[in-house]
Amino acid sequence: MADYELDEIHRIQREILVRFDHDVDKLIAHYQALEEEYRKSGKYKFVDPLSKKPKVAKSKDEEAAD
Repeated sequence: MADYELDEIHRIQREILVRFDHDVDKLIAHYQALEEEYRKSGKYKFVDPLSKKPKVAKSKDEEAAD
């Protein structure tokens, strides 16, 4: 990645930090409020995290071992 791209990323990060007074909790609250707003709008689809790990199909070797 070129230096100008990294400089731009760092500039944006600084702007975000200043906007939220260098407070990560304020930033997280902002993104949570946006998520709630987007969910209520119905315009976007959300995938909720799985509560359990998905089952992985056993290979033939694993089935034979059982």
